[in-house]
Amino acid sequence: MTVKYQIEFSESDVFVLEQDEAFHLTICSRVNPLGFGNKLAVYSQIGQAVDAAEKFCKLYELAKQHGYHLKGTSFVKEGCDSLFVPALLEEDATVDVLRARFKADKVPNEASG
Repeated sequence: MTVKYQIEFSESDVFVLEQDEAFHLTICSRVNPLGFGNKLAVYSQIGQAVDAAEKFCKLYELAKQHGYHLKGTSFVKEGCDSLFVPALLEEDATVDVLRARFKADKVPNEASG
């Protein structure tokens, strides 16, 4: 694997890695690094992968602001639907649209009493 692009993000590094004529988007914790970390998505072109890496960082920051954390390839929050990261990256939705989605559609399920 060859690192083609890297973003230092929070306590992690987001990488675009080239392997077997594909570009892998991964995230790796700097606190507890394990190779190149968690693979989030695979792209056929470097430009797509770099754009996805930039978008992922914005989405992850937004998700954290709304109480979600990354588990595998999904943003998760107790009592809420999981959000599949590769699907979010494929959407043409802007960060503002996704912010509204985090606020409106993904509200924790409250126990009725």
